[in-house]
Amino acid sequence: MNNVLKSENAEVKPNIILESQDIEKNEIKKLKGDIIGDTLYSGKWIINILFSISKISEDGWNEKIENDLCILWDMTTEKDIVHFLMENHFFKIAEFALKSSEEPRFTEIILGIIGNMTCESSVLDLLGEKEELLDIILHLLSSEDTAILMQILRLLRSALWNIQMNLKSKWRINLRKSTFLREVVPFILKSSTNEELLIATTNFLRSSAEIDFPSGRTLLDELFESSSFLSGMLESFEEVFPQDETSYSVSTLKYLEDWLELFSILRKGHQIHQEILQEDNLIRIVEILRRILISFTDPWNLYPLDEIKASCVHRCAEVILDFRWKGFLRADSTIDIDATILNIVVSIHTAMKEEEEDSKETMAELLKYLEGYWIEVSKISSTNEIIKILKTNEKAVIDHTINLLKSKISEEKINDVINKLSYE
Repeated sequence: MNNVLKSENAEVKPNIILESQDIEKNEIKKLKGDIIGDTLYSGKWIINILFSISKISEDGWNEKIENDLCILWDMTTEKDIVHFLMENHFFKIAEFALKSSEEPRFTEIILGIIGNMTCESSVLDLLGEKEELLDIILHLLSSEDTAILMQILRLLRSALWNIQMNLKSKWRINLRKSTFLREVVPFILKSSTNEELLIATTNFLRSSAEIDFPSGRTLLDELFESSSFLSGMLESFEEVFPQDETSYSVSTLKYLEDWLELFSILRKGHQIHQEILQEDNLIRIVEILRRILISFTDPWNLYPLDEIKASCVHRCAEVILDFRWKGFLRADSTIDIDATILNIVVSIHTAMKEEEEDSKETMAELLKYLEGYWIEVSKISSTNEIIKILKTNEKAVIDHTINLLKSKISEEKINDVINKLSYE
């Protein structure tokens, strides 16, 4: 950076960054005391910014302080800067700032700086012990400002990492005590119309559901009432994945995986079964699974087949089969879904002959599962039901399926299917 940025403070005029090429050798000794660690950042400039934070309630919010704080936010990716801030009691300053702030952008930046600082595990540990500051941060979940909420969720995802590394973490204790967290997160999922926020919230919930404790419970169980999420999950899906969605972005695909993994975990709890069967919830769930599977019949969506896409297809089929076994669904209500899965099976089987080696392992694993799915469906379906499914597909798909089933279901049943298909 060739331009030297200076503070407008009349008493202290420090450099933000001290460029080595602009400094004479005989000046280095004089300036060295202002350099933070191994960086070329000015300690006096940061002290000035910290001082200005404490005076915002008097001086007001302006473009100058916003720009300076954004620079400080960027600087906190440096370990030495983080330690300097901790030495200068940044958490106390942040607590004061968040208590007094009426400017959403100011709140967002302070939370962003905290988020960057907690990339250092020691700082993350220390923040977990700051009960009052954490309480202030969690209460900010009531904000209507999406940028603020995104920074809090980013911080909470760091907290999950901390809990996973140390099950006795102070973060676990403080998050578990927060009734505000318990109430607000499901509300965000159910009521927000912001795609980015819904994606981040779903990812946070999935991650918390994957942290297991020796008791057999998960962190999700400790923090929330799991059965409170179904309606919010259904609402959020329709916001993130509208009916006219024709292709997948990276963020949409990740959301689909998180959504399906979270639902897969939640449906294992008996208390959610009653909610699934209430009103039109089952219809809405099946429609979501149908839409996801149909979208993957488009080669542009399915290939190249990576682990995220394979996981999405796998989870959809798994849930449908589970609902069939539990008696939630009749065979005739999933005929089109079963036919769609057959199309995907044949598509993957064909693609495996053409794709490069690095994707074949993923293809083979998904193909094995989907063929197993179809064998199970054939076992619990009548001959007429199997025929109805097969007749919705092309001859190549029918022939592939018949060959697949020949040694997997009873000889009498497969012969009956072949004879009736020939006759018709």
